[in-house]
Amino acid sequence: MNLPLPYNIAALEPYTSARSLCKGDSWTFMDANESPVPGIELPSLPSLNRYPDPTADRLRDAIAATFSASRENLVLGNGSDELIDLCVRAFVRPGREVMSAGPTYGVYAVCSAVQGVPYRTVSLTKKLLVDVPALLGESARADILFLCSPNNPTGLSLPRADLARIVREFRGIVVVDEAYGEFADDAGIPSAIKMVKEGAENLVVLRTFSKAFGAAGIRLGYAVGSRFLIGVLLRIKPPYNVNALTQAVGLALWDKREDMQKRVTGLKRAKTSLMEACAALGCIVIPSVTNFFLILPPEGKSADGLLRRLRDEERIVLRRIADTPVLTNALRITVGMKEQNLNLISALTYLLSS
Repeated sequence: MNLPLPYNIAALEPYTSARSLCKGDSWTFMDANESPVPGIELPSLPSLNRYPDPTADRLRDAIAATFSASRENLVLGNGSDELIDLCVRAFVRPGREVMSAGPTYGVYAVCSAVQGVPYRTVSLTKKLLVDVPALLGESARADILFLCSPNNPTGLSLPRADLARIVREFRGIVVVDEAYGEFADDAGIPSAIKMVKEGAENLVVLRTFSKAFGAAGIRLGYAVGSRFLIGVLLRIKPPYNVNALTQAVGLALWDKREDMQKRVTGLKRAKTSLMEACAALGCIVIPSVTNFFLILPPEGKSADGLLRRLRDEERIVLRRIADTPVLTNALRITVGMKEQNLNLISALTYLLSS
């Protein structure tokens, strides 16, 4: 039967992860930039016989107060992925494009493809930074620029001066994805949320509970922007997109932000040790401000081969980064628990010597 299917959906390559292939509990997952420990034990359950607050106002108020903003500057999503999708649906006009600087997070391309919107990237520089003149020079047909900062997979942040220039000169919506923003906060790097508070009208900043808060399983993210832009997103989001359980856990996590900040500091300390161990094995290590980093194996060693052998022989899962003009033969390592980190170094020592 020849059923109707839009061409963009028929040609869509979905976002994939190791969870699709490596099922069960016997794996060491060091590929998805999650926290290796949960952020909180479950609070008491809310009533489940009623629909949740459609705009999660208690949690919006708590988050907004921390940033000295108002409820109207903030919307919650079913993970920041939903907010990325909402931005594409809300702000891209027919015949226009979405742009980013790559390599970067793959969901921007997926959400654009689902909406049938062209998606283009401008390559990062040789230092893996955003090429601001090139990005602005090619953005005439774009309605949205997605900028991941700190960037996934490079772990590097966009300098404030570069972001200010982009926000000032780009004629569309700039979406800064700060999924790893709490790690940047710990390093003293200013959040783009400050620019929203200073009056940037075309800026939306995304953050998530999935990484530093150790709560990837609840699927909770939030967007901060001008009242006008947030009002648009509130109008088009699903009526009850953040469920009551997620709202309750999110509020409990927000009330324990000091615990999150301690975990961030501990993870960054463990990352430094892990990076030093990888460098001692002859890998090129790309520094980052996040809970992950990139390595390029020693000359003559294949990232694909290492990935496969770690998975098949050691049941350790890393992330292979697709080759691009500015980055080849790279693996992304997420910091794990102490024993997991030691096991990874032990396995790498053996595999790189054989």
